[in-house]
Amino acid sequence: MAASSAPAVRGGLRARRKTPARLNAHTSLLLAAACVACMVLGAAGEGAGATRAGRRHAGGTVGRMAAPRVPLARQALDEEGGSGGDAGVKTASRTARLDPANFLVVIIAAVILIYCCHRALRPPFLNVEKMSTSERQEMRELEEAGELELHSAFLFVVVASAALLLIFYFMSAMSLLITILFSFIATIALGATLYPYVDHMTSNRFSHDTDVPLLGPTPTLAFVLAPVCILTVALWLITKSWILNNILAISLIVFFLTTIRISSLMVNTVLLVLAFFYDIFWVFCSSAVFGSNVMVTVATKLDVPIKILVPLILSQEGSDLQFTLIGLGDIVLPGLLLSFAMRFDDNRKIDLRSGYFAVTMTGYVVGLLMCEVIVGSFHLAQPAMIYLVPGTLIPFYAMAMYRGELGEAWAGIKGSNYIDIVEERP
Repeated sequence: MAASSAPAVRGGLRARRKTPARLNAHTSLLLAAACVACMVLGAAGEGAGATRAGRRHAGGTVGRMAAPRVPLARQALDEEGGSGGDAGVKTASRTARLDPANFLVVIIAAVILIYCCHRALRPPFLNVEKMSTSERQEMRELEEAGELELHSAFLFVVVASAALLLIFYFMSAMSLLITILFSFIATIALGATLYPYVDHMTSNRFSHDTDVPLLGPTPTLAFVLAPVCILTVALWLITKSWILNNILAISLIVFFLTTIRISSLMVNTVLLVLAFFYDIFWVFCSSAVFGSNVMVTVATKLDVPIKILVPLILSQEGSDLQFTLIGLGDIVLPGLLLSFAMRFDDNRKIDLRSGYFAVTMTGYVVGLLMCEVIVGSFHLAQPAMIYLVPGTLIPFYAMAMYRGELGEAWAGIKGSNYIDIVEERP
């Protein structure tokens, strides 16, 4: 948790720094890289899409994580002679009907994205007017450290594919490492998510720095939040509660989308198109190449918070809960485009209710609804990205061409950050 001081700056930190701004920017970059690594290893959750899964309760309260992409996962496990992936996993019935929870997933994803985009654009409780020149420069460097460039989009697919294969071939050896990695990053993400609100509620009493060996000056509030965050992660590790899973998953999304950003339509387009084909290959074509469905095997056997789970409302079978779910990749990757759309609206002084963000968010919701209806009604394996990529890119491009701003959006709005926006106001 101590290392979370860097993202905390973007979340509303008002502390006076005693170290050079560049050192803190490097710390932020390290955390951003760790967050990217977390999402890369969670790329299996992206392929999970929005589908149904079941979970058998141990003693009626605790159980193992659900298996995603039920029909495809079941088929792959049957072919391998397996009994259903993780012990205790019970998949939803193929005869289950479309459930209100399928639509609730869409609402939850949309609310999370709206919150994250607003928080990335306007960090909560951040008073720029009271920040010193060095603190403003630090925040600029923090934003620059989290900028994804074109080569990062290609690197994402390469590293994500390599991670999938490593986990696939060395599942037993990688499982513990991945659990440790996710636990560490989830602790940081939860602390960074809570930091600005706790800092505000305590009237910034714990914002002063404490010198820590190796880490340097660290906000005292980080140590106050650390026990709460560590306890939350520990409880999830022990109980595998779906509620705690969702708390950690949402924290990871918030941390990612408020730390990482893309400032051009070009990079967003490349990343989403690559993710589109990445999903298709690993979900539908990997069996022909590797003899087994790599994405299904990894997503089924990994027991980490790479998905948001929503219990089905109408399809409960006794004490066994069944779930619909959405992988984190299906939120954070389109979320980078949505965040850019909101920043582009703000840069162009366009009303958010009728600008690029509004039409792109509408496309996201429509695409995810289509995926949910097909999965919930016909139980067909559907990677959500095959709906979300065209659902978000097409509306953005259409509006950009209609407004004659495609060139500006393609080139991006680099150099425009929150500090600059505030300083340029009359």
